[in-house]
Amino acid sequence: MNKYLVTGGSGYVGREVIQQLLENGKDVTALDLVPPDQAIPFVQVDLTDAEALEKAFQDKSFDCILHIASLPGDTGNPQQMVQVNVNGCLNMLELARRMGAKRYVQTSSISAYEWYPATKFNPPDYMPVDENHPLRPKDMYSSTKQIQEILAMTYFHQYGVPTTVLRLTAVVGPHGRGGGRGYREMAEQIRQGTKVQIPHFSADELCHYVDVRDVARMQIVLSEHPNAVGEIFLCVGPRPVTGIEFVEIIRKYKPGIQSDFGFPWSMAQGGQIAFTMEKAKRLLDFEPCYSLEDSIYSIVHWVESGGLEAEEKTSADRTYGQGVNQG
Repeated sequence: MNKYLVTGGSGYVGREVIQQLLENGKDVTALDLVPPDQAIPFVQVDLTDAEALEKAFQDKSFDCILHIASLPGDTGNPQQMVQVNVNGCLNMLELARRMGAKRYVQTSSISAYEWYPATKFNPPDYMPVDENHPLRPKDMYSSTKQIQEILAMTYFHQYGVPTTVLRLTAVVGPHGRGGGRGYREMAEQIRQGTKVQIPHFSADELCHYVDVRDVARMQIVLSEHPNAVGEIFLCVGPRPVTGIEFVEIIRKYKPGIQSDFGFPWSMAQGGQIAFTMEKAKRLLDFEPCYSLEDSIYSIVHWVESGGLEAEEKTSADRTYGQGVNQG
């Protein structure tokens, strides 16, 4: 694969994916409503507008489409949720079919199982959770993620589009936008130096995170590996962590900051959840590299090196999370 189209290219995950693709010498074009950080070809179009998409790409073709763009959470507007997450996905799949893309990677979420912080936590049937665990969504965000997966697999089976689905857990890293906005808030708290809220309800709560760099690494592997076609894969970090382990990581790098539990987007809401990437290891020879400690250090280093201030200056007039940014 050489020519890539990345939707949500200005977003939290999209930014890192584009950066790693460029470092690997790939030809990358971004699709979004606002320009990406990198100086690359950029198509400004609403992915929910099928006619505008067709017009924008009528003379273009790509080897691979990485569809990362999505609403980063439940907006409270069911029609908007379906329009952006479902119809937008359908439009991109149809674009991939028409241009004969060699690979289409759909970014999904563990919310497809049902786990979304805004809804009551229901313990998994078994742990560690794998790709075969039942899907039982009960809110609009989770339901639209499951529908995205169904559409991607349908285009594979019915139309022969070489699709792959990637289910992300909570993605940790600097430059938080859209789905990563909680870690932007954490970065701001680290800069203030007084108190950091840990995304666990309790010290014993067990959650599973993933570093944004590992997400980008896996996107690239899925775009190229023959065993990825027609499959669904989880993307999580090396191991789950408890709330107290999260606190200890913060203390290691910022010993003077108080750490509080009770962040509203706690994944397991005081319970326990853990996942396995055994399928990715077996079929793709892929394993995550970055621990939660690595992720938190990357945020601290970004803040201390002035990255937060620099980004605030350059992004003051940019709008994220309006249907084309995924976290």
